[in-house]
Amino acid sequence: MYNFFPECPFHRFLQLDCPGCGSQRAVHSLLHGDVLLAANYNLLLVLSLPLLTTHFFLKVLGYAINRDFTLTVWQNPLTPKIIFVIVILFWIARNLPYEPFKYLAA
Repeated sequence: MYNFFPECPFHRFLQLDCPGCGSQRAVHSLLHGDVLLAANYNLLLVLSLPLLTTHFFLKVLGYAINRDFTLTVWQNPLTPKIIFVIVILFWIARNLPYEPFKYLAA
């Protein structure tokens, strides 16, 4: 069987999902308009896309008109720590073998 996407080495050797497992399939599903399937592959990616897309477009707009449109949430020194904690919690939750968390697995 041919698999278009490369296999995650973390998943291959440890049989666990990393925070990025399923993101390529999620992006592929999003590009084909299937948001629910994308969320099934990697919920964290799908939930973070609106904020990242807004930030990207504000940066492009700021560059185009030579004005700064930085979101204030990125300037807070706690933001990287909060993002780190969210990613770690997502990583742990998606590998728990219990029923509500099984849906987070890629």
